[in-house]
Amino acid sequence: MLIRGIRVNNAAVPYTGTIKEIKDGEFVVQISSRMGILKLPSRSLICERRPEVGDKVKFLMSFVELQDNSCEEEEDQI
Repeated sequence: MLIRGIRVNNAAVPYTGTIKEIKDGEFVVQISSRMGILKLPSRSLICERRPEVGDKVKFLMSFVELQDNSCEEEEDQI
C-alpha cells in the first residue's frame, strides 16, 4: 500500500498475550511488550478446552486504518 508516497506493509503481524480476566461472554488479554489490553467476546477464542486466567494466547493483527479511499486511489495512480 502506498500512503503519501511511502510504501507501507500492512501485513498481519503475530502478537502474544496472557488472559488476565474472564467475564460472562468476554475475556481480557494483556498484550506482551506493554502494548495494552484487548477485550474480546468469548466466541472469538479458538480453543479445545475452557480458557483460564494466565493462559497464553497468540493472534494476528495488522495496523488500524481509517476507512478512506484516498490511500487506494493514490496507489492506483502509479
